[in-house]
Amino acid sequence: MIKREHIKQAIDAISGQNPEIGYSLDEMFGMGRIDVSAGMEDAAPGAEMFFLFEGEKVAVNKVLFFDEGTVPIEQGLLIKYGELVKRTELQDRLGTIRYQEAWQEIHAAGLQCAVFYEIDRAVAHLKKKLEEAAGTGEQKEAAFYSGLVYFLDGLKEDPRPFEIKREVERSAVLYRGLVDEDTPATFMCFPVHMESLMQVADINVEFFSVRFILTCLMRGLEKNLMACMVDRHIVGLLYLGMRERFLKKDLEIKFFATLRGKGRDDGRVERKPLKGVGTFLVAGVWMLWKTGQPRMKELVLDSEVGARRFYDAVGFESRGLSGYVLKEPKGYLLKSILHMTAHGQDLRQGVIGELEALVRKQVKALQKKPKGERGQRERRIQLAIVKQCLALEVHPALARAAFDAVIKHRKKIPESEELMQSASIP
Repeated sequence: MIKREHIKQAIDAISGQNPEIGYSLDEMFGMGRIDVSAGMEDAAPGAEMFFLFEGEKVAVNKVLFFDEGTVPIEQGLLIKYGELVKRTELQDRLGTIRYQEAWQEIHAAGLQCAVFYEIDRAVAHLKKKLEEAAGTGEQKEAAFYSGLVYFLDGLKEDPRPFEIKREVERSAVLYRGLVDEDTPATFMCFPVHMESLMQVADINVEFFSVRFILTCLMRGLEKNLMACMVDRHIVGLLYLGMRERFLKKDLEIKFFATLRGKGRDDGRVERKPLKGVGTFLVAGVWMLWKTGQPRMKELVLDSEVGARRFYDAVGFESRGLSGYVLKEPKGYLLKSILHMTAHGQDLRQGVIGELEALVRKQVKALQKKPKGERGQRERRIQLAIVKQCLALEVHPALARAAFDAVIKHRKKIPESEELMQSASIP
């Protein structure tokens, strides 16, 4: 649980980078305006983690806290400090204001304060690396660090909102599909932009702090970061790696987090959580693996106990105590993959052939009578996949494979007449 010494450590860390902010926070801490809740230090391990800033709860992500120490506390302090400064500025300029009406502007100022701090911290680190590289004559490294310093300084000066259209020109958008049944979504490389970094600070999800994003950038690993975007909003994040085992290389999903209703829209109204974001992200990785990384042998991950049911349902098989390997996508994962193929992406013939086989397998499965509730649930998904194919919401070759398979097995499929009548294939 969060203790007073954790807050003090976070303030000291901030002071090392920004003495002015650190001094103000230390003063507030000494006056009790920043504190832990009574009894928090003795709370049970599974309890909510937060500290108090001017009496207001500031949530601290447990996973980030255990992974990165005081980093999420620093982030929370900086956000609330930035909000406090902006609120004071508005009150001085406009007199008495209603916090609810000005919340969007105040909260944006807090997020910007946190991101500016992290950018300044990253730039200071890069300048040290630049001096070292210049001193040893490493021209390529020096050029790399210099370019990053220029890029990060430029982020702070770019007030433009993030736009998917601009990122398309940089080939950041990889695949398009749907989440929550009918909500358009984009699977893309994480767009390093001021607004996207502010969103990361706001959503406060597991594994993905602003510092982690910038660390990936400084290490040249930004292409390993993937995002699910819905209407310019980040709703899921994923980090890929490579795992070498027994002289073979596997594509690994190392970190993975979805919004699950976190973050806020204008007026402090909670956004409705979107379903299927996790499935969409895994579908994007499968497509990326099959189309761009065919030399990788398997798609693997380490799963938490609570997520095993999800991975079992979409086609992963257990390996060892916590490891999982994707043998064959099924269920909603296959449905999401197939939908991605309908949006103009070039697919290798081998990928098309693999997906055709999976589509035919879904049709054949409709011949069997489902057993129990689980069997009925699986059949509903299989039927939805076949209807999706026949409605041309997939690559044309996959639609034809589904149509031909329904024709071939129509006598043993109870819904064959309905499927044929609803088909859009000429």
